[in-house]
Amino acid sequence: MKRVLSIMAWLAFGVVAVNAQISVITDDDFLQRDTCDIIKYVVNYDMEFVDDISKTPYEYKKDRMLLQIGERATLFYSYDKYLADSTNLEVLKRNGTEYVGSNGASWLLYKNYPKEKHYSYLDKIIRDRYVCHEPVEEPDWQLVADTTAIIKEHPCVLATADYLGRKWYAWYAEDIPLSEGPWKLCGLPGLVLRAYDSENQYRFELSGIRNGRPGEVITYIGNKHETIDRKTLNQIYKRYFSDPVGFIVNSDPNVKVTVTDDKGNKLDKMPGIPYNPIER
Repeated sequence: MKRVLSIMAWLAFGVVAVNAQISVITDDDFLQRDTCDIIKYVVNYDMEFVDDISKTPYEYKKDRMLLQIGERATLFYSYDKYLADSTNLEVLKRNGTEYVGSNGASWLLYKNYPKEKHYSYLDKIIRDRYVCHEPVEEPDWQLVADTTAIIKEHPCVLATADYLGRKWYAWYAEDIPLSEGPWKLCGLPGLVLRAYDSENQYRFELSGIRNGRPGEVITYIGNKHETIDRKTLNQIYKRYFSDPVGFIVNSDPNVKVTVTDDKGNKLDKMPGIPYNPIER
């Protein structure tokens, strides 16, 4: 039986489901933006990932990801979120309230902003915005001898690393001298064009790269986010995904949540949401 989560909330707010994660959009999501850097390059990746590892064979979800590279800072996040934010900024300029949601990942990952040699990981659950500031620790890459591949017409070399709970394989192109890649997979002598973990639960593949356009900048949106550590954020994730309805109700008494099946019949509860984070 298909289950649908319906939320009745404040009429002035937009409510959207983001990869099974619920967010309430308000004006505050589009204010207090800082310019981090001027964009030099924009790299697009196709991401495939597995939420429910109990199912075999794996059922993959897909997201388009965007890596903005500046002189100092970088930003990695969902391209669908980028499109939604661009639309919502125009809605805000017109004093509108009909915001649009995104089916992309809700989190954003900055490097070297606001603090040099630190990541800033941002996410939002319901109405609460969080940021984790963590030191940049690059993977300890080991080059694999006698490995070559042509990816998007670029000769690539393979490297591996045990990193943040997974073993990663990364193909990088030395003819693109950018020591960057998807997510936190950086530090190689060339741009990472393809990466996957040993369990094949997360996969990244380059889909395009271009130069930055005049006036195109990286913007930071974390000024009003609550600063917490990674351990605390992981505990929040676990509480939310294990009981999303209970989490929502306990978070704000002004939200009424009803769970219905695909025929509109009211259900007593909603099961937990599969949770398989990229970082363990």
